[in-house]
Amino acid sequence: MIKHIPVMLGQSIDSLNIKESGCYIDATFGSGGHSQEILKNIGENGLLFSLDKDQDVFKSLNKKLKSDKRFRLDYGCFSQLEKFTKDWGVHGSVNGILFDLGVSSHHLDTAERGFSFKNNGRVDMRFDQNSRISAHDLINNAKEEELADIIWKYGEERYSRKIARGIVSARKLSIINSTSQLASIVNKCVPKIKYDTKINNATRTFQAIRIFINKELDVLREALDSSYRILAPSGRLVLITYHSLEDRVIKDFLVHTDRNLSTPKKLPVQGEFLSKMFKLIKKSIKPSLNEITTNRRARSAKLNVLERIQ
Repeated sequence: MIKHIPVMLGQSIDSLNIKESGCYIDATFGSGGHSQEILKNIGENGLLFSLDKDQDVFKSLNKKLKSDKRFRLDYGCFSQLEKFTKDWGVHGSVNGILFDLGVSSHHLDTAERGFSFKNNGRVDMRFDQNSRISAHDLINNAKEEELADIIWKYGEERYSRKIARGIVSARKLSIINSTSQLASIVNKCVPKIKYDTKINNATRTFQAIRIFINKELDVLREALDSSYRILAPSGRLVLITYHSLEDRVIKDFLVHTDRNLSTPKKLPVQGEFLSKMFKLIKKSIKPSLNEITTNRRARSAKLNVLERIQ
């Protein structure tokens, strides 16, 4: 597997407030950098459970991790965390959950996975290769209006309608197969002068399609909604986000849980008797300049830390 540098490694591990005999979850295993660091910080009686929905991860899992009795890696999506924690027998007693919501170096640098226009390959963008619909299916079959809505909603792209029109026109001539083809179509539709020329104008469209295909925001909402029941009192949620849409989901979650959701909806309890479910420990902490210099993929990262109130 291509070498991946974990983003905000020290800050995220510190934020978990690790106990030697604690129970932790790395909800986005990826290349395993965060998981290995957690294992260094827990003792013999500590536990670490990890999830990933990319089959490639299991093919490249190193022997040391495989043989560590404190560690378990399962195939699955973190939207199913509640089910997994019940299966693992740790539901309600997890001391910390780490979510690194970024795209891994493996995905971006492996051309055949079709995530990046920098490495030309078939347009795919699926984290889970067992998923039915790929980016290739979407861009070659979706209606123009649907494409425009996706690019606007998940890419915050002001030229979404023009780009959608360009994609539909191009596919009438030939199937859009490669990431370079798609990037070229997008770049022809967006005036370069309108944006920072250091960022390729196809970036927002690629982000939008990837988020939609993998249902990234829905998956995050589901995981957050179940986290109160999964965590032990004072258990922490540590989230590394990479764009404003993820930040918005976390903000909405905090607002939504401000009035104790664990109270039955029909119970006539007055507001003053309800308490918050989570408190915000850290908000939008950015990586150091040194980390950004050594790892360019950290430049848009932000660290958010929430703690379950007892």
